[in-house]
Amino acid sequence: MTTSDSEPPDLPWPKPAAPGPQVSRAIREGCTRGLGQKRCVPASHRLLGSLALSFGVFCLLAWLTRGNSRIDGTFRSALIGAAGWGIVQAMILWVGLTRPPGRRFSARLRLVLAVLTPVLFLGYVAHAAPHWVSFFEFSHGERAAHAVRCTVVGLAFSALISGGVLLLWRGTDPFTPGLTGALVGLVGGLAGGLTIGIACPSQEGWHACFSHGLGALAFAGVGWAAGRRLLVP
Repeated sequence: MTTSDSEPPDLPWPKPAAPGPQVSRAIREGCTRGLGQKRCVPASHRLLGSLALSFGVFCLLAWLTRGNSRIDGTFRSALIGAAGWGIVQAMILWVGLTRPPGRRFSARLRLVLAVLTPVLFLGYVAHAAPHWVSFFEFSHGERAAHAVRCTVVGLAFSALISGGVLLLWRGTDPFTPGLTGALVGLVGGLAGGLTIGIACPSQEGWHACFSHGLGALAFAGVGWAAGRRLLVP
């Protein structure tokens, strides 16, 4: 007996039976559910909405605290500075988010913007402070307690603005959501710092740097983590 005689013959592979009409209908319904046409919000509208949110919160708190006692000239200077940094916020949003995914500015440029801008903002806050006390005096007693309260309020406003902007741009970056989220957090941190800087009656240097300026740096990191969840389609 040869080897070929002992092996079973090759049989054709049976074709699978086609699903019935009911099964086919159920498959089509399951695969096409939720695929209706949806209206896409233009990037320009998202940009204007982001700036309107930041500007609205800023104006609201400025109006509510209009009776606070301030050093002569500091309120006007703060308004001028806020206008300048409002332009910076618009630039960050334009560079980081308005172009379609895959056609945005390079990740290296946006990373430099996310790192350098909070440092420049902290330098601006320090330079704009009309007076400084010793660090020991700042870190003890009522000055320290006031700084903590002011920091908490500033971070709350930063979280409000950052969260709103993230929701406006949710699901718009499949490639670099962390970096884009860092820029969104930076915008919220800048807005929160400018807002609390207008509302707070203390313009002392250490207080301004810790309670008004560091939020921008902190929320760049928070935005990086949040963007990886909210900005992915």
